[in-house]
Amino acid sequence: MKKAWVLFLCWLILLGSPAVVQDAKAQDSSPLKVVLIFDMGGRGDGGFNDSAYSGMEKAVAELGVKAVYVEHKRNLELDYAVSGAAASDAEMIIGVGFAFSEKFDHLAGRHPDKKFVVVDYSANYDERGNLISPPPNLAGLTFREEEGSFLVGAIAALKSRSGKIGFIGGMDSPIIRKFQAGYEAGAKAVRPGIRIYSRYAGITGQAFRDPRKGYRIAVSMYKNGADVIYHAAGETGAGLFQAARKMNRLAIGADIDQSAQAPGRVLTSMLKNIDGAVFEAVQSCAHGNFSGGLKTLGLKERGVGFVYNNQNKKLIPESIHQQVQALRAKIVSGELAVPEASGHRTALSRQELRDLLSRLQSEIQTTLNRLDNDLRHGAKVLAGKDLRGDFARGILQGLYRANPYIIDCETVSDSGIMLAVEPPAHRSSEGADISRQSHMVRLFKTHTPVLSGSFQSVEGPRAVVIHHPVFLKDRKFSGSVSALFAPEYLLSSMIGPIAAYMPVSIFLMQTDGLFIYDVDAKQIGLNIFTDPLYQPFPELIALCRRMADTREGSGVYRFYRKVGEAPIFKTVEWRTVELHGTPWRLAAAFAGDGVER
Repeated sequence: MKKAWVLFLCWLILLGSPAVVQDAKAQDSSPLKVVLIFDMGGRGDGGFNDSAYSGMEKAVAELGVKAVYVEHKRNLELDYAVSGAAASDAEMIIGVGFAFSEKFDHLAGRHPDKKFVVVDYSANYDERGNLISPPPNLAGLTFREEEGSFLVGAIAALKSRSGKIGFIGGMDSPIIRKFQAGYEAGAKAVRPGIRIYSRYAGITGQAFRDPRKGYRIAVSMYKNGADVIYHAAGETGAGLFQAARKMNRLAIGADIDQSAQAPGRVLTSMLKNIDGAVFEAVQSCAHGNFSGGLKTLGLKERGVGFVYNNQNKKLIPESIHQQVQALRAKIVSGELAVPEASGHRTALSRQELRDLLSRLQSEIQTTLNRLDNDLRHGAKVLAGKDLRGDFARGILQGLYRANPYIIDCETVSDSGIMLAVEPPAHRSSEGADISRQSHMVRLFKTHTPVLSGSFQSVEGPRAVVIHHPVFLKDRKFSGSVSALFAPEYLLSSMIGPIAAYMPVSIFLMQTDGLFIYDVDAKQIGLNIFTDPLYQPFPELIALCRRMADTREGSGVYRFYRKVGEAPIFKTVEWRTVELHGTPWRLAAAFAGDGVER
């Protein structure tokens, strides 16, 4: 038996990624190589990720494949893991969670020789609402969670003595809302007067890793009379089971049989056959009959279901089981349609929004610091070396591979001439004179690292560049090494998944008023102080001037959608991200009706 993927571990170390890699066993001498990257909850969540792991382990045992398991705790680490896996010699890459959808769509096009799988794939649609098919080498696995949740909702309502039940979601997102929609519909289908408490743990991936918050929410619901609570919250659900044990109430698990979490207190669990779906995807690749496209698994396809076995039969009377089985038959036949969306509307507390902003501030600052440290190391290694030779190109290529947000990397002479540019597609810029650019003037004057302001790059997107000075052995200035990157590329994976489903808009602004990132891409590159688009909003302009002068704070502005209508009030909270004396204001704006009081 051989240990798998020692080389992959080395690759992760070289990238500086803190991902956790675990060995899997393989029997074949030339096995299929598969990377499985977990969702934010990670291994040990007792549900979603552990189910995917079980499916992969079955493939290791029965098919002899080699597997690498990668965990990440932050969005930045996820991007490094995904880019590194695509650049490795893995033949198949599996992402567990909807956050992989857009990334894998892009990578599948760039790596047609590899097979990609996304569990809980988030499909794209064109302007007319037509489905945009995934690339042919990408299998997008989706589940009808609402159908399985409908059945456990019916069980909860029929079992409840108080007429009150609860639902705890992890990250407020379309996938988890499907659980809620089905659960509520199933409960009301069999008991129209049932009262349902619903609450989400948060709006970021952290909401799947917060058992303490899960416990607090569950205790509150139990105290308010709920006697059965269903969770779709990953590791946060452990808090529900703790509360169920302590208060002698019933809980419903998710994704896998979670009866061991609170023996005698778990009424049932809504099953997602993630392990089977992962195994079948790997098996198809190993046997050479892999097919891409969108694959939807519901009750009919046995992709979802619920637990009914010797451990919980005593909790579910036969009359309830028969009634629920009748509902199942109607769903499978198409006689009964289950809604995918509930009437839930996201509302956040002011403290949650502040916490969100602080986490984003920390993550963006860490991203910039990591890239800056890579450049600092490159400048040190290049000291006294030829800045246009093969050695310099090797350093630039390493920087480019290690940082997925970089557009290109350069070495620049002491007179401002671009000497070497990587990747090869951008070498046409070699020989260009950039000595008059303002950040280069600063670099020449101070011989210290600089971060430029935003400008329109030749390559297309608005970009910024970090330069680190390079010196000869006698400390004489010989030029610089730099990385050009688009803040839009760097920030979209951090901010986009949050802002897409939240009642909040997030943007980054230079202190001169230029927007370097906005969830609405049309705003990027516009200047709040000078662009005519913003002149009808004087209160917003005045608030942005305060932001430019103050590192952090909050304020309110109002505007009118139509003349004669009541004004709309928006609150803005902001923080600062800074590198080499260049500050960016990170701000979140939200309307009053999107915040809980």
